[in-house]
Amino acid sequence: MKARIENYLPDALRIIREGIGRGNKVAEEYDGYAASLGPAIIASSLLPAVSFYTDIHKDKDSGKPHRYEILSIISAVLRSKEGLPITDEKNGLLNFLLEKSPQERAAMKPLIMDAVVAIKLSLRNFKQVKSN
Repeated sequence: MKARIENYLPDALRIIREGIGRGNKVAEEYDGYAASLGPAIIASSLLPAVSFYTDIHKDKDSGKPHRYEILSIISAVLRSKEGLPITDEKNGLLNFLLEKSPQERAAMKPLIMDAVVAIKLSLRNFKQVKSN
């Protein structure tokens, strides 16, 4: 687990910088989204938590941070480090998990949880700012 998080960190930093990062800043909401995803997975299980975070229905609020962007970062990290065929669509992680058996989803949970930790740690390297 620790080695996997260390392995995920460089990609998480790069993906945040290239995606939601604005220079050395990120909207403060992302820190909360990343912090609450792990407990949501533990409390409600993987599929309900990922489904809740796939908030593409709020896409009309352009310019505002969205929970699905954390899932997109997770997907990008897992594509890069684990070679998983998760699409880069906004609901790509959810669709990927829905195609898996319960046993396969259970095997994915530690990877996703470690990606969440890597993202949370990576976000500490950016100044948290209020979104517009």
